[in-house]
Amino acid sequence: MTSDADIRSAIDAATVPEEGVLERARMIVVDKLGEWDSLGLDEIVESVCEAYEAPSGERLRVSDVDPADPTTDSPALRSLRYSRAARTAVIDLQREGTIVAVDEQPGDAEAVGETAGGTGGGTGENRDDDDEATTTKETTGPAAEKAGTDEVLLSTGPQPRGRRFALAAE
Repeated sequence: MTSDADIRSAIDAATVPEEGVLERARMIVVDKLGEWDSLGLDEIVESVCEAYEAPSGERLRVSDVDPADPTTDSPALRSLRYSRAARTAVIDLQREGTIVAVDEQPGDAEAVGETAGGTGGGTGENRDDDDEATTTKETTGPAAEKAGTDEVLLSTGPQPRGRRFALAAE
């Protein structure tokens, strides 16, 4: 039987974006923020995913992940990979001062559905790290049952500090 740690490791391996993907994600983030005063993180992530034709909506299932072959691909893994690229790009752009976190607008928290620092209804882990936190995503019940547990939480990558971002003032 596959353990949660094996599944987490396989997800992490399958969703690490390549350098070219990260660079394109950075360009997409800057371009999108150049069109608007500010955008929410979920809007930024969705823009990057759409650019890579990997929109959200496919639920990740344990059967999507093969710990023996982390190169296995599925629509849900592609979405996680490009979501991770978008969030990593936001973190990098924040660190270099190209973009900044800005005050939230009314409705931001409801739109994101954020709880305890995660996105998409997951829960946050590693909250003691000041630079980033790892978010998690819950699989469907049948997938968890196949894994022999009530629920399975999987890593999906770094989480930037802030929910809304804008280009830094020059």
